[in-house]
Amino acid sequence: METMEMPTEIASTIIESENGFLVCDDKSGSAEEVLQIDSVLQCQCFIAQVSSGDCEHVRAVLDYLSATPASADYPVMSQAEADSYLSRIAELDNTVVANEDSAEQQIDRIRLWLEMESVKLDKQRAYYLFALESWMHQQDLSTKTLVNGILKVRAQQPEITIKDEDAVLKDDRFVRIVPEKRAIDKAALRKYVVSTGEEIEGTEVILRRPKFTYKLSQASS
Repeated sequence: METMEMPTEIASTIIESENGFLVCDDKSGSAEEVLQIDSVLQCQCFIAQVSSGDCEHVRAVLDYLSATPASADYPVMSQAEADSYLSRIAELDNTVVANEDSAEQQIDRIRLWLEMESVKLDKQRAYYLFALESWMHQQDLSTKTLVNGILKVRAQQPEITIKDEDAVLKDDRFVRIVPEKRAIDKAALRKYVVSTGEEIEGTEVILRRPKFTYKLSQASS
């Protein structure tokens, strides 16, 4: 396989997480994820898929790792970098909203088309069904096998709707006693486990890491 010529190295910012790295192009603002699986770096960009060599994103991560001292902690960023990251999150959130709005518009158009087509086809189908049902009654048939399928006419049980439950319950013939059901009191269980730290038999307690949240200012939205 012929090796493709690699593009010029990009000026990039590397953001590290537990699963891998995000390589951000400082000029275009685009970003590509590089996963780290069993110490192997994997990128899903086009160059990585068609080339036998490392793509620019993997090389950027390798340069980052070689220049970053091994440490259990992630590199400490400045306040300006933190604010820049928050601004980028605002851009990503806005893009997500724009994509969702665009998708909803397309979905609405598709649904309208589908509804109109379905109504038209259902009307045609109803004519055929009416004709076939009438023919079965005319022939006094309950079942008829044809080349393209089987026609059946079956008597149905009446549909019963309860309009006044209290009135029906006055007649013991139509009353049954439903025993009380034992159910887990999840609130009491949580309170006990949190206060004592004990893992009760039949349960599994999974400690969760602190949840990270963000709130954007109106100027960033």
